[in-house]
Amino acid sequence: MMPEVTSPRPAVIVMARSPRRGEGKTRLRPVLADDERLRLQEAFLCDALDVVRRADVGPVHLAYTPASAVGWADEFGDVSPFPQQGEGLGARMLAALRHVEAKGFSPLVIIGTDAPLLQPGHLLAAVRALARSDLCLGPSADGGYYLLACRSADPRVFEGVDWGTNRVLDTTLRLAEAAGLSYSLIETLYDVDTPDDLGRLREDLAALADEPAARLPSHTAAVLLR
Repeated sequence: MMPEVTSPRPAVIVMARSPRRGEGKTRLRPVLADDERLRLQEAFLCDALDVVRRADVGPVHLAYTPASAVGWADEFGDVSPFPQQGEGLGARMLAALRHVEAKGFSPLVIIGTDAPLLQPGHLLAAVRALARSDLCLGPSADGGYYLLACRSADPRVFEGVDWGTNRVLDTTLRLAEAAGLSYSLIETLYDVDTPDDLGRLREDLAALADEPAARLPSHTAAVLLR
């Protein structure tokens, strides 16, 4: 009897914190007031959801925090929301991947909301890379990564990582090699965390507006280019 062949059922997970006034993006306080930072975080989330919808890789799942934000998460009607679980970013990412994998989805792509220049092509490239690799990462300029795609959730690439440092990507790649996992990298982008990042983003948004083939993160542009 031939073994059953399971067709790929890819899905995308967006990790997000419910934006709240006075919280989040604290390093932007020198240049943005509380209300402005709130609007920027909301714009980043809306643009992240927009890009995964346009990529049309598969169903979109929103892993949100805090758990009390369930009502807020429900307003995004075309996504499947669920609360993040675990202590620390690595544990929360692994739990989110396992949650969606348990529903029968594979491969999986997981992103945050801090890289507003993310394009649909980045998600599609990551999924294609999994045809030859166990893992695909989108490097961030600060030494982390803005995207992780995998055939299955493997705890070995999340354990022992110094999250929030410039060693996240290098450590993850070393862990993958130690676990015998092959990996691919796609284009490097940058997270927007500091005033310098914000200035760079304003310039890039202005340039992107003149590129008809590129996706302009319209919500972010509306906040920063007004």
